[in-house]
Amino acid sequence: MVGKAGRPRIVFVTLIMGIFLVCWLAGCQSLGQRDMGRLVPDFYRVAIPPVGETASNTLKTHDMTVRYQCRRAGDYLKIWGSGDIRYQTIDELIFHIYFLGARGEVIGIHNFYSYLDHSDFIDLTLEKRQVHRDFTIPPGAVAFAIGYDGQTGRMPGEDAISFSHNPFH
Repeated sequence: MVGKAGRPRIVFVTLIMGIFLVCWLAGCQSLGQRDMGRLVPDFYRVAIPPVGETASNTLKTHDMTVRYQCRRAGDYLKIWGSGDIRYQTIDELIFHIYFLGARGEVIGIHNFYSYLDHSDFIDLTLEKRQVHRDFTIPPGAVAFAIGYDGQTGRMPGEDAISFSHNPFH
């Protein structure tokens, strides 16, 4: 039981914790939204195929080459393929699918985490890996672009390497 003298302290602590929580949540939300509205150059844009059609594409960067296909099924975009990654060990790989409006502006973002032992990023061999995901297409999306952030595992005597790609330049 708290006496009258302790109530102001509890109210003050509760108020401070509430302010902290609101600021923290606002910060997290803005991190996820930081790329909304950004323009993607034409050469990184991939048109969403018409319903029932399949398109083949390749994402080639300094870190990896991913050969993939995509197919629209109603309001979903199915993406599957395999890739060659330059690094032998990967602790984490996060792909970003940026859905784009008619002018090439980001109108939706889907992030998905990929670990070597995770079903979204299956280790087929040391050189080949497979990805398969379905995404809800936001209203107004006509194209998409792909980005990623990753980090290698630490080898004896070596530091981990962070690597990334974004489609904004």
